[in-house]
Formats: sequence, C-alpha cells, structure tokens
Amino acid sequence: MFSAAAIRRSAGLAKAARSITPIAHGHSLVVPYAHTAITDYKNGVPEQQVRDLAPHEKKWDFWTTSDAFLEVKPKFGGISWVPNGDIWVIQRAGKLHKVCQAGTHFLIPGLDKIKAVKASYPVAMGVVSPGAVSKDGQRVDAYAVVYVKVTDPATSAFFVDAETNHVDSERAAAKVVRKIMNREIANIKVDASGQLSAADKSAIADKINAALKAKSDEFGLEAVSVEIRGVFPTDSNVPDKLRALDPPLRGEDAAGHGLSADYWSEVLSPPYFEKRTFGSTKEIRTPATVSLEWAIPSPPDYHHFNEVPRMTVPPSDHTAKGH
Repeated sequence: MFSAAAIRRSAGLAKAARSITPIAHGHSLVVPYAHTAITDYKNGVPEQQVRDLAPHEKKWDFWTTSDAFLEVKPKFGGISWVPNGDIWVIQRAGKLHKVCQAGTHFLIPGLDKIKAVKASYPVAMGVVSPGAVSKDGQRVDAYAVVYVKVTDPATSAFFVDAETNHVDSERAAAKVVRKIMNREIANIKVDASGQLSAADKSAIADKINAALKAKSDEFGLEAVSVEIRGVFPTDSNVPDKLRALDPPLRGEDAAGHGLSADYWSEVLSPPYFEKRTFGSTKEIRTPATVSLEWAIPSPPDYHHFNEVPRMTVPPSDHTAKGH
C-alpha cells in the first residue's frame, strides 16, 4: 500500500480524478514540498522513473486518490465543519459514533476521533499485480485503474480483512483486483508486444466489476468503472515508475516539522515584500509579508505618477487625505 502522503495523490494516470503535489501554506504563498519531474507516458505509464525510491516505498502495492489512509486526520473542536466532498467517520471509545456529512457538526476533542475520511465522490485506485505469469509463461506486471464510490462510509472504514487483519475496505478492494488480475493473466497468452488484446482487457474488467459488485454490501463501496491499462515486462519496472511519481515523504527530522506555516517568511521575504504606509516617509506597517500585491499601494501614492520622489518631506495634507 502507498504511504500516507503518497497514497493520497498519485500516478499521473488518474490525475483527472485529483492529483495534487503536497504543499505547505504560508499566508498567500504556496510552497511545494517537492517538484515532480516531467516525464513522457507510453501505454498509460511513465517512460522513465523520475526519482529514486526509499526502501519502504518499494512495498507500496496500490495508489489511490482517497483520503482514507492519511495518517494525519483533520483537526476539529466543538462546532466543526466537514468540507464539501468529505465524509468523516467518527468513533468514540473505539466504536462507531456517527457519520458526518459535509456541513456543521458538534464533536468533542479527546472523546471523539476521526476513524477515516471518506469521499462522497468516486475515487481512483491504481493496482499493480507484480510478477503475474501468463499462459505462455511470460512474467509480467499487470496494471489496472479502478474507480470506486463509497456507499456506506461506516462499513468501509470499520471493515477488517480476515486474512491480513488490515482495516478499511478500500484496501481490501485493491487486494481483490490484484487477485483477479493474477488469475486471469494465467489464462491468457500475451502477444509479441507484451500487451493484452482489447477483448482480453474487457473480459478482465468485467470479472473485476462482478467481483466488487458481489462484495459491495460487505465492503460498503461499489465499482464505477474499471480500466485495464495493460501488462508490462517485469524488467521495465512499471511499479517503481508509478511510485516515483509521488513526492518523497519528508522525514520527521526534516526542516519544517513542528513549525508554523510561515516560519521562513522573515528570512526569505525580500525587503520590498513589506506592507508600508505609502507617501514619502514609507514607514513600515507590518513585518515582511509573502504577497507582492501588499507592496503595491491602491490607489498609488503621489510620486508614482511620474513625479520625483519626495523622500525628505512628509506628504502634504491633501495627499494624506487622499489615502
């Protein structure tokens, strides 16, 4: 499974659903944690691996645009607002307390806890079945993108896989997809180009749809659509190429942890990014800010109109009144 930050936004292949680089907010400035390299795509996967992977990243076996697996849950206190598109599954004393749809809710910090954040819209899930062996003996990595919609948030969040003891039905759905791809690839001959025929892709997608439909009540979710992207030689490292599209996780000891969102503003902001009292004295009104428009007076002060700046005298009365 993808890690907490990487599992949220991924793969470029489902960016139509929602793909966003993790960011830090400091007032009006947005600072990316990492810049994803540009890479060309072929047959739905990146041609190059854009960065090296840490050892733990190689263990990820699916990606998703769902927020269900985030380690850091939203903060709340008393009267709390659930954003549009989110569904909060709340537990109290380890048991289901209530399901909060978008809007205002009363929650008690310390007593209530967010079990999972589910989406009210369909989410994308990319599943790789590594090392599948085709009928003619070729070892390939099969890849599918599945779109699912949570129909019962509480059932989905509290689902426990009996085989692995893993929580959450979205993870279990990815395992079902992987098993079916392994099973179906074993009954198919892969052509010389290493790809599946359109008929084979359609047949595997139908099997996955049927399997998820059969478990829809148990999982609390339903399949919206399934896309079989294809099969790829194992030496092409498709799983690693997909994983590398996510920015690397920041270490707990990395700069920025435990600091305010704008901790860097006083150091990095140029002097002209300061809000000042406009006129000829230019007195500083605020510490350094991070938005250029704060450095531009509205309306412009007197000497902006092709006049020589009068830096040694205070503004006239009529000029001061104009501001």
